[in-house]
Amino acid sequence: MLKALAATGGLSVLRRLPAWRGLVTVNYHRIGEHGDSLLDWDLWSATQDDLNEHIASLKRDSDVISLDDLSGILSSRRGLKSGRFVLISFDDGYRDNYDIALPVLKSHNVPAAFFIATGFLDQRNMAWWDEVAWMVRSSRRQGLAGPAKHLPHNVSFDEPHREHAVRRLLRACYALDAQTRTEFINELAEATGSGRASHQLSEETWITWDMLREMRAAGMSIGAHTVSHPVLARLTYEEQLFELTESRLRLEAELGELVTAFSYPVGRRDSFNADTRSALLAAGYDWAFSFYGGYAKSSQVDRFDIPRAAIESSFSLTQVRSLTALPQLFAAH
Repeated sequence: MLKALAATGGLSVLRRLPAWRGLVTVNYHRIGEHGDSLLDWDLWSATQDDLNEHIASLKRDSDVISLDDLSGILSSRRGLKSGRFVLISFDDGYRDNYDIALPVLKSHNVPAAFFIATGFLDQRNMAWWDEVAWMVRSSRRQGLAGPAKHLPHNVSFDEPHREHAVRRLLRACYALDAQTRTEFINELAEATGSGRASHQLSEETWITWDMLREMRAAGMSIGAHTVSHPVLARLTYEEQLFELTESRLRLEAELGELVTAFSYPVGRRDSFNADTRSALLAAGYDWAFSFYGGYAKSSQVDRFDIPRAAIESSFSLTQVRSLTALPQLFAAH
C-alpha cells in the first residue's frame, strides 16, 4: 500500500486532508548496522543515514517535543492540546544511542526521550536476548543436541547467520518467567557449547552514567524502563513496585532531577496490568508509554498507556513519513 501511495503521489493527497490532531510517539532501539554482529539483529531499528532522514521528515511534518513538554500538552482532564506532535523515543540504553543517535539529533536541533533500564548501566551485563543470539552464533555445533528441560527440540542452526534458530529460541525464551528464563539460558549455554557471555563482551554495549548526563545536558529527556527489564505483568505487585521505584530513584540520583516518565518493557497489551498502574502511582510517575502501536488522539489520552509505534530496520522513508501523514492507519501495528 505504501509503495503504491508513494508511486501515485497518494501521500501528498493524504497530507491535504483535514489535519489529524494528537501525539505520535515513535520508538527506536539500536542505531547503526548490525553487520556480522553476534547479538540480536532485531534490536537495530535504523542506520545512521536512515535516522538522519527520519528526523528531518518528522521535524518538517510535525512539532517534535520532549518528555519535558508532556505536561504542557497532555492532561487527563482536558485531553490533548490541538496540534500535530511527535515524540521520538529510544529504549534500553544502548551505547550507539550516544555514539550515533545523539549527534544526529543535535544536528537537527530536536529532542528525544531515552528510557533507561538502569541495571544495564550499573551491572554492564548482556541482555538476555543478546546473549541467546550470541550463544547460537558463537556455537561450533550445528544445532541443539540432547534433551533439555526448557529448550525446544530439534533446533538446527541455519547458516550462515543462524537467524531462524535465533528467532525460534528467543520466542521460546520470551514466554518464560525470570527464574525459568535463567534456567533456559544456562541450558542453552551448555547445549551450544558457547558458555555464558563474559562481562567484557557486554561492557561496551551500554552507555555510561556520564554519557547519560551529557545527553541530558544536550536537551534530551530521560525516563525509566525498570531495573532488570522484566515483563511487569508476570511479577507480583511488590516486585513491580521495586522495579518501578528503584529505576526511578537510580536515575534521579545520577541526574539530580525528577524522573516522571516510564516505558513498559516489551510494552504489549499483556505486558502490564492493574497492579502496574497502581505501582506507577505509588512510585510517583506521571506518564507511561506502551509499545503496541497507535497514537494518542486529542480527546483520548490515557496517561499510563500512551501508545508508541515501532520503527523497524526494514522501514522505508515513505513508511516513516506515513506515520505523520495518517497515523490512524499507519501508526497501528
